[in-house]
Parts: sequence; C-alpha cells; structure tokens
Amino acid sequence: MDSKLVHSMAELEKLFSSRMNDYEDKLQRATAGTGTTHSDLTSLSKDFCDFKSFVYKTLTHFKTQIESLSLSLDSHETYMRRKVLLFHGIPEKSGEKLSDTILHTITKQLKIEDFKLEYLNVCHRLGTPQAKTRPVLVRFGIMEHRRTVWDAKTTLKGSGITISEFLTKSRHQVFVAARKHFSINSCWSAEGKIVVLTPDKTRRKITTMGELHSLIALFPTAAGAATSIGHGSAASTSSAGGATLPNTATPKAKVLRKARR
Repeated sequence: MDSKLVHSMAELEKLFSSRMNDYEDKLQRATAGTGTTHSDLTSLSKDFCDFKSFVYKTLTHFKTQIESLSLSLDSHETYMRRKVLLFHGIPEKSGEKLSDTILHTITKQLKIEDFKLEYLNVCHRLGTPQAKTRPVLVRFGIMEHRRTVWDAKTTLKGSGITISEFLTKSRHQVFVAARKHFSINSCWSAEGKIVVLTPDKTRRKITTMGELHSLIALFPTAAGAATSIGHGSAASTSSAGGATLPNTATPKAKVLRKARR
C-alpha cells in the first residue's frame, strides 16, 4: 500500500479516536447529571450531528478511492493478460506436452501453417485436475502472434475447441451479467473490453458493472431483443474468465502476419 495512503489512514484513525473519546466523555457527564446544562446538551447534539456528517463524507471519500484503486488494478491486470488466450476443449492426456498440442491446433486446425513453437511463451492448464476438461492458458511472445490466432478462431467452428480471452474476475462478472440481459449473441469481448450490441444496433464497450447498469437503464427490456441479428454461434465462457467474439467477428487468417515487436 502507498505510504501516503497509510499515513492518511493513520491520521483519520487518530482523529476518529480523539473525537469519539471527547463525545463519550460529554455523554457520560450528561447522563450522570453532574450539573450539565441545557446548552451543554444542545452543543453535544450539534457536535454529534457534525461528526456524523463528517464520518459519512469520509466514508464516501474512502469508497471513491477504493473504487478508483480497484479499477486501476483491474486495468493493470487486463494489460498483463493482453498476450494471453484460453483454449477450451483440448482433451487432457497423461504426460501431455501442451506446447506441441497447441502448436498442432494452430498450424493444422487454424490453418496458420508458418506458426512456430518459439512463438509460444507459456502453455499450461488452469486449475486442478477434475472431471471437466480444463482450459489451456497460452501466452504468446508478441501481440501480433496472439492477434493472428484470435482472428483465425472461427476456423474451429464445429471442432469442439473454442478460444476466448482471459478476462479478469470483475470483467468476467460484467460479461456474464451483460449476456443475461442483452442475450448471448449480443455480447462478446475484444481486447479485454466487453462489447454489447444494443437493440438500437450500436456497439457499446464497457468494463465495469456500473457502466453495465447505466446501459441496462437505457435498455431495460433488452433481454432477447437482439438474438436474431445474425452474430453466429453464442459466445463461450469459462470459470477462468474467458469470453469469445461471435463467429462473424473477423475473417480467417491464412498466413501469419509479419511479427512486430
């Protein structure tokens, strides 16, 4: 935690403690009937109202700061995941070499024939072994390689394998809630943002639940309204926070574009 924030918290704690002790002392004298006058009670009431207002304002300030900090951390985490994609539906095998499996999927099923093994930095499954097949997290060396694979994902249609972005927990929650209101075919993700196709056929990019609530307020009866607009198959999600683009999002990539660092 930032040293300035720690210092501010300590100062506020000291102030709260001092004011509360002062009020407690006045209350004890008022209830004990040791010569407390009406003016003392009036002053005490006013001080208490002022202090209560101060506490509410302070808590509101804390809430704003915490929300701002949370948004900053979420943006940073999203940035750190920018080169990552999740592959769903890859069968698990004992002693599997995921890098070779992913390379085969990219070159043979995605038809990106000149993709090389060294373009993959990390390949591993998410979570612990379970009955359900776990998604494979793939981190690419540079954005161009990741983008090429992402653009070619529609080639996997019907194969049982899907590719999604690795959304943060908070953005995945927004994505799920958006799909629930606006329908599956009207919501997808793009570079860490949730894209919502509203009933007026405009595309809105959102990242927070607050932005989603504002959008829902504009289209309160949007559920199912855009399911027949023609976006192909439904977007897929996973417990790891993945979200895919509709199948008509981009054309299939045949040749790997020149890598730019």
